[in-house]
Amino acid sequence: MHPHRRRNPSLAGRAGEAFLFGALAAAGIDAAAQPATAQSVELAWKLQAGTELVYRTEVRSETELPQGMGTSTMTVDTTQRWNVLEVDEDRNATVRLTTDRIRMSMSGPTGTMIVDSADGTGSGTPLGAAAAMAGTSYSVTIDPRGTLIGMSGVEAMQEALSARIPDPATRAVLDQMLSEEALRGQWEQGMLWLPAEAVGVGSTWDNTFALPLPAIGSITTATSNEVESIEGDLVVVGSSGTVSMEVGAVTASPIPMSFGDATLTGTTRFDTGRGLLLATEGTIALQMIMALGGRETTMDMVTTVALELVEE
Repeated sequence: MHPHRRRNPSLAGRAGEAFLFGALAAAGIDAAAQPATAQSVELAWKLQAGTELVYRTEVRSETELPQGMGTSTMTVDTTQRWNVLEVDEDRNATVRLTTDRIRMSMSGPTGTMIVDSADGTGSGTPLGAAAAMAGTSYSVTIDPRGTLIGMSGVEAMQEALSARIPDPATRAVLDQMLSEEALRGQWEQGMLWLPAEAVGVGSTWDNTFALPLPAIGSITTATSNEVESIEGDLVVVGSSGTVSMEVGAVTASPIPMSFGDATLTGTTRFDTGRGLLLATEGTIALQMIMALGGRETTMDMVTTVALELVEE
């Protein structure tokens, strides 16, 4: 993470404004009545041992197929339960993450396929293996900024899935997707890393991380974040950036492919009083370039990701 840069220092940080602040205080005007642009707050997780949170994530990808074949849409809806096991003196929290439910749907020119772990829908389809993840869990340890500093239980989760999935090829793909390296990348992708210093409206900071994907390679995301508003405990952060792939990353795919650089935009809502992420919404737009029948084909893909705290 790049050093945090503050654009709008607090009132007390500048001599002239500090004088005005003191005059207002002397006149009996409460500091809390100052405009939102004057506020300075800490963005930090404040998880408490013994508590439970439930987050729901929906990922929806729409791809324009070549040669006028229409649109392919895939949606993955996941509900994950967080059990806070312990919090140490440095406010590092160990959390057990349990996948409660997975619902996947895929639609395109050939029809629609749906898998739902809640009722066993589509258990015999190619997507059915993903539903086997329901009920599995592993643990992470995060610091107050949301940075992942520890992980455990991944091997036990993989063993549990192996017992449920008889096909060796499918198990191998899931092992790659659920390796510790891949899970670390997914955490970094899904969570906004918080700045170490207090922020005000206009404060900015940057995040960069790499996400390994089976048969594709490493994808690097670089985002710039800015505090857009502060209303009481609610802080709204806007993000924008790029997603890029290393040259020659796609080596295991049976069809030669590459990705054009992608752009992303997003919004995050964080509750500073409770120290909880409330929601994130983001959109990634990219081009996927494939060699089909000796011809290069470009397909536009738009992915939206929405995460929301649904139970506390």
